[in-house]
Amino acid sequence: MGVFSVVLTAGLALLGGAQAAATPAPEWGYGPAGAYNVYLPKGFKKALFVENFSLYRPGSLPTSARWTFDLGTSYPGGPGNWGTGEVQTYTASTSNIVTTTSGTLQITPVKNPVTGKWTSSRIETVASRDIVCPAGKAIRVEAWIKLGDLPVSKQLGIWPAFWMLSSAYRGNYWNWPMIGEIDILENVNGASSAWQTIHCGPNAPGGPCNEYTGITNQVSLDRSKFHKYSVDIDRTNAGGSWRGEKLVWRIDGNVVFSVDGNRVDNETAWTAITRTPKFMLLNVAVGGSFPDNVANPSLGRTPTTATVGGKGSAMEVRYVAVFST
Repeated sequence: MGVFSVVLTAGLALLGGAQAAATPAPEWGYGPAGAYNVYLPKGFKKALFVENFSLYRPGSLPTSARWTFDLGTSYPGGPGNWGTGEVQTYTASTSNIVTTTSGTLQITPVKNPVTGKWTSSRIETVASRDIVCPAGKAIRVEAWIKLGDLPVSKQLGIWPAFWMLSSAYRGNYWNWPMIGEIDILENVNGASSAWQTIHCGPNAPGGPCNEYTGITNQVSLDRSKFHKYSVDIDRTNAGGSWRGEKLVWRIDGNVVFSVDGNRVDNETAWTAITRTPKFMLLNVAVGGSFPDNVANPSLGRTPTTATVGGKGSAMEVRYVAVFST
């Protein structure tokens, strides 16, 4: 824990797992002593960040060397209910967040059976782990994640996410969306869908990213499996023009969405999205504007009395990594 090694094998770099075999290894393998292996993707030369949760002692919390907990119902002095109308209180309790015997980090929304109140967890990377894409380079932000498999009727209002915010948001929690947000994975209400979105611009509603919706995409998803979710911030275009830079989202290596500077058509907004330091977040929210808007309007606000929570609504994460060309 806290240390990852790099071993070259058959043209692949192995990070934070077992020693490499002499023969070509699969892109994702299970190594001795229960450690998963994390590999450099093709075309990338180094890892900027690797968090391999299979290296944790089961029952422990994410290390403070890389993660901090967002607690309560808002940032200090920031918008209430995290600015989106969520109903949960975030905690650092192992009933809401814990590393498992399966080598994953599990974030679980829990409903108190007596009070009906919800708790869950949200973590973000610490300032010393902020990442930025240099000019002429590309970075890939990636995680392997499995979503809860309860039926839709029992997950109304459940909102897991893997996403990024610009570091300028720290300490000034009223400058969204101008600071820039990249959503790598969002899912709501137990839907068999994944959403990819950017938020940007000097104000909301409206602006270059069509706030409050953002520039967004939705693709179908098999919830029964772990999937690799990633986004590339790609600044390798010839000549360095911001208009030719792009964001590319992938699921299991397959491109599902892309946005370039031309589509945003605003250099200030694009700079905030692609050229400023970012931190990463993992959380499972409950209720709020996104699940409310996706749910059937006749249901009213989410969660409903039928929403269960617990393990069947949890998000499991095997690793989080950032790679650079």
